[in-house]
Amino acid sequence: MNAAATPPLSPETLVDRQRVVQRKLGRCLLRLQQYEMLLKAVVANTDIAGPPEQLQALRDERVASAQTKTLGTLVGVLTESYLTLDGSDETTDDGPQSNGGLWFRFRAHMSLDVERHGTIKASLKELVDLRNELVHHFLVRFDIWQADGCTAADAFLDESYETIDGHYLTLHAWAQGMDEARTLMASFMKTPAFRDMVIDGIQPDGAVHWPGCGIVCSLREAEVELAQDGWTPLHSAIEWVGQHAPDQTPRRYGCGSWRHVIHESKQFEVRKRSQAANGSAVVWYRSRPEGNQMQCGQTL
Repeated sequence: MNAAATPPLSPETLVDRQRVVQRKLGRCLLRLQQYEMLLKAVVANTDIAGPPEQLQALRDERVASAQTKTLGTLVGVLTESYLTLDGSDETTDDGPQSNGGLWFRFRAHMSLDVERHGTIKASLKELVDLRNELVHHFLVRFDIWQADGCTAADAFLDESYETIDGHYLTLHAWAQGMDEARTLMASFMKTPAFRDMVIDGIQPDGAVHWPGCGIVCSLREAEVELAQDGWTPLHSAIEWVGQHAPDQTPRRYGCGSWRHVIHESKQFEVRKRSQAANGSAVVWYRSRPEGNQMQCGQTL
């Protein structure tokens, strides 16, 4: 026995059903747009690097670039840059080259095992496919001028909204984590420990990164101002640093004297010259050839 056919709806009832479908379709599309806007913000802020004075301009460029990308492209960037595999090599060679100075990098990522990474990547692809289905093929798939079409479309849109909303809530949690990390970093950058580590190369355990530390940079700057035939009298350099960078003292770096700094840093050559007037020896220094190639300042 054949199943009874769905009785036809009155024109008024069909219009009401169509309006429900339209409202639910609009709800899905609005949530998709919210997701896409948030995704653009996440992608634009996952990796920002450069000199401090250029960071805002670089961020603005990334934000502008993200605005032109499609959802599919944005998802691709997210899965390649933010979602990383456990144990993957995070080192890059896009740091400062030869201009010296400070160079910062903020990079946020989530490390996942292979299975979890594959699952999320697949679910994001399904989201992109769902978006395309809703935007480009919805009326082809569902005949909402018929009662059965409205019923099927209504159920599909309820399921679709749950999927989209789940993705939005997940992305929102990732974005919140990034914001918290940036807040912590901004707070740390205001502390003396940050200046010691990044500006002056003094690590929290007291170890010193000599090639780019503050006191070595000050000695190199004194060289530029005071060198004579390639050599600089240490006593003159000490006076110069005292005037131009008085906070750069041997004691800050665990040294008892400036000669101790030169010895520990291994960045300079030293020689003594006797003064003709009294025969006393004067210590002169110059940067080692390999030391000249080292850059002052730290990379974060």
